[in-house]
Amino acid sequence: MHPLSEHARVILDRMDPDLVYQPQDLRQLIPETSVEGLREMMHELWIHRQVERVGYSGWRRHRTAPADRPHHAARETRAVKPEELFDHATFADFFK
Repeated sequence: MHPLSEHARVILDRMDPDLVYQPQDLRQLIPETSVEGLREMMHELWIHRQVERVGYSGWRRHRTAPADRPHHAARETRAVKPEELFDHATFADFFK
């Protein structure tokens, strides 16, 4: 994945973790940015999993994936047979 742009990095550095930011709050962090520019920066941060949406228009800085390694669940994936998903012995009388 590409590194963050300079403006996205600036806004991320100014955001406090787990604090909800509305668009007007984010505009105060970088006042020279247009609404469209702000939306693009937040989208970039969201794609890089640095922020998450909160409510209708809010954002929160919240890292959802480690930066230096793949998602934990992807490393432990294994094939499962359908019969392993259901305990047939427990419900043997039900299927008679």
